[in-house]
Amino acid sequence: MSIHELAAKIAGHLAMELEFDHIHQARMAFGLELFLGEIVKLICLVTISYILGILPEVLVITATAGILRLASGGEHCSEYYRCLIGGTLCFMLLGWGVHYFTPMLGQQELFFVVLLSFLIAEIALWKYAPGDTENKPITEEKDKIKYKKWSLIIGVVYLVLMLVFSTVSTLNIITLAMAAGMTEQVFTVTPWGYRFLHFIDHIMDFKKVGGNGQ
Repeated sequence: MSIHELAAKIAGHLAMELEFDHIHQARMAFGLELFLGEIVKLICLVTISYILGILPEVLVITATAGILRLASGGEHCSEYYRCLIGGTLCFMLLGWGVHYFTPMLGQQELFFVVLLSFLIAEIALWKYAPGDTENKPITEEKDKIKYKKWSLIIGVVYLVLMLVFSTVSTLNIITLAMAAGMTEQVFTVTPWGYRFLHFIDHIMDFKKVGGNGQ
């Protein structure tokens, strides 16, 4: 049973017990699907990153990208399992990169990385945020302005935190992880991010691959 089917089944049972109509049932199903999906994704991220010894890096990257995504939006894969696989691989690679490169960076190099990632993020957010999707379009101009403003504000908050953390050698790993998470999320609102995720969507279409192979 898929997460979508499980959420729909639970929502149907709750709607029957609470005597809700189909609209409320659909809303509950959607919320449950998101909630259950995030739980599964978090379990996968924590388990795999712990085994690989990069749990702190992956958690910081995930939290940084997730908070910014609430305001900036961005593209994602069309199927949950594709987002799960693609997102897990992406965060594992970024976590490994942060774990590997942090000891190599001095304070000046780290400071440069922080400023560069911030400038890239703010320019991209100013030009492309918020990034909507077919399932979640942003049609109202006031909403676009609001989300763009909050995206830029979050970017500034990240800059302040990264600059503070970069002054303490033991917190350098958090600094680089935040820069990686911010950059990863910003990429998903750009045209290149949309094209890349569409490409990932295509190559992970196992149903099509299986159908062609029959």
